[in-house]
Amino acid sequence: MDEGYLLKRPCKNCPFSPKKTRIKFSGKERATEIAESAYRNGFPCHLSAVEQEIGPDEETGFVFGEKTQHCVGAIMMFLADGHDCWPGINNDDGLGYRLAEYVDWKAPHFECEEDFIAANSGRRR
Repeated sequence: MDEGYLLKRPCKNCPFSPKKTRIKFSGKERATEIAESAYRNGFPCHLSAVEQEIGPDEETGFVFGEKTQHCVGAIMMFLADGHDCWPGINNDDGLGYRLAEYVDWKAPHFECEEDFIAANSGRRR
């Protein structure tokens, strides 16, 4: 598999997995921002990402580093939602097809962006 895309299953804290142990975002608006950013830029797996100051108030966030893996939970969500390529994987449809064959589809993942956003909206499901 391509370097940076070696993960097959979301980790237990993956925000794009519906597990109870996942990282949750502070509401629908923030989840929408995260999903849009993941679609446009890719989403670094927090286990291999680099923490970096991102705001004037010493706010930190995770960014891609030299050895960072793409979040396979986000990849699975976009693939399950019918995307075979998108900006976050450089619109590479060949990579999209390889990822679709590579990931473990039995692993828990959100089936679409709407489910991900709803799971972060504060509503009980």
